[in-house]
Amino acid sequence: MIRRALVVALLIAVAVPLLLAMSQLPPHGSPDTPPNTHVSPYYLEHGAEEGGAENIVTAVILNYRGFDTEGEVTVIFTSMAAVLAVLMLAKPDRAPRVAPTPELPVSVVVRFIVRVLAPFIAMFAIYVILNGHVTPGGGFQGGTILGALVIALSLVLSREDADALLPRKPEHLLQAAAPIAFFLVGMAGLLYWGEYLYFPRDEAQRWIGVLMLTIIEIGIGVGGACVLIRIFRAMRTE
Repeated sequence: MIRRALVVALLIAVAVPLLLAMSQLPPHGSPDTPPNTHVSPYYLEHGAEEGGAENIVTAVILNYRGFDTEGEVTVIFTSMAAVLAVLMLAKPDRAPRVAPTPELPVSVVVRFIVRVLAPFIAMFAIYVILNGHVTPGGGFQGGTILGALVIALSLVLSREDADALLPRKPEHLLQAAAPIAFFLVGMAGLLYWGEYLYFPRDEAQRWIGVLMLTIIEIGIGVGGACVLIRIFRAMRTE
């Protein structure tokens, strides 16, 4: 009884200040909120210069909100690890034995279309990743396209040919490409300019900032694609 009362008291002690804080927030969508009064206009006016990217969305995601995005890619990688752990725990000897389902033959038309379009889809994915700091897109979008392409090819190719597209060992390492890229770029800023995840704003060093953004975009794209492919392969094996 005492423990239950303490739990209730703790919940009330946490809930009251949170509710009071929420009551002070401006209405959702109000034009008087900080994002509408000065944050967004500031980003639009100074984002290209300070963020190092002509694409304002990229400047916000990778520069102004760089710490938040680094946390997000770490969460994605951790979530992938959790999903794989669940799939690995469901070992075949613990699951009820069922007769293997024969693979359905793939339509000749589908196989031909996927093979013909594959190089163009791959080039588009690479373009989206490498030009994310200039045009709409970036690592998240390009990585999704790249992962979907490998999954589509896995459905129309033999198991051996599909594995040859992305061998298992490199795949395991590349899954962590996004947090590793963020960490390396962040450490470069810390070592050279004294701030973690710092992007140079000097015009003479602008190319360094673009290079740092591109490295992060590549890491996000490659890591995101490998996460999608790894989950697909694990589910397909099961």
